[in-house]
Amino acid sequence: MKRRNNRNVTETYFEGQHLSLSDLKEMELQHGYLYKNNIPAYPESVEFCVQKVSHVTGESGLRAIFLDSGFRQPADLAANDQPHFLWWDLAVTPDDIYSAEERFLTSLFPHRSSAQIRNQPPVLEHFTSSKAFQEKSSYGNFRFIFSLKELLWLYGEQFCGNKSPVLRMYETVLYRREILYNVVVHPRDIDLYDSYPRLPNQEDGVCGYHDGALWWRCQAPSETYKLKLKVNKLKCSVNVSPHKEEYYVWDHVCVAFHMEPGWVLNVDRNRLLKRVNACEVSQPCLLRPPETPLSLNEAECVLADLKAEMG
Repeated sequence: MKRRNNRNVTETYFEGQHLSLSDLKEMELQHGYLYKNNIPAYPESVEFCVQKVSHVTGESGLRAIFLDSGFRQPADLAANDQPHFLWWDLAVTPDDIYSAEERFLTSLFPHRSSAQIRNQPPVLEHFTSSKAFQEKSSYGNFRFIFSLKELLWLYGEQFCGNKSPVLRMYETVLYRREILYNVVVHPRDIDLYDSYPRLPNQEDGVCGYHDGALWWRCQAPSETYKLKLKVNKLKCSVNVSPHKEEYYVWDHVCVAFHMEPGWVLNVDRNRLLKRVNACEVSQPCLLRPPETPLSLNEAECVLADLKAEMG
């Protein structure tokens, strides 16, 4: 199904499903990048286990969060009768990438010797170059990072009567060069999402939740491929070699917390100060007017001034 989002961009979406790259290809959609057959070999279906999530905003959003002592849906979206969600991205750390590489190599070579393990140079860092892994953001200069477990606890305490919220597969959204997997989080007494499957625990699939972390089988870690993965089964090793530049789709996961009109996910201001940092704005810039992107230095000055104001 197709729709236009609040940024006037056309989306192809599939409700209640997290469709893998191969699932989407089998659907024979009208989509140029999805069916490119000249993409060099790369690490596919690498499982990341991510414990942290991030919310990025501009300067006025930053000030509103501290004014409210928490997070709410932007007023313009609430006024436009948009779905009431508070959006968070996975915050993939270098340690997450290292652990994912170890799992990937062990799946390829379960019986590697200690010498082979020791002599294997890093590989995954050459391919994890999409926006899912970047410190920059299209959505603003100010990034709040929380552990998912902490965020779920705060949400459960404030909106779920101290019960654990429910996590469900919300939808797969396909753009020109992007595949987005949305996870919805909601209180147990809200039945709006009952038709959507629960997020799996330890099963096959694109992503799931287990013990405070989201696991995600990334299928397309780069937007642009300039290297080719080479697997040497005899030596139980992998390496990379140069390749002609090719553009492709990339995939990522977002977590959408259900928010009723007027709800604010309250967070102590001292905790907010510890969780926020400045970042550069990447292209395309998706800040909502009248917000404008700042340089990293300008953003750091704004943050320093705000912290001084807060004492």
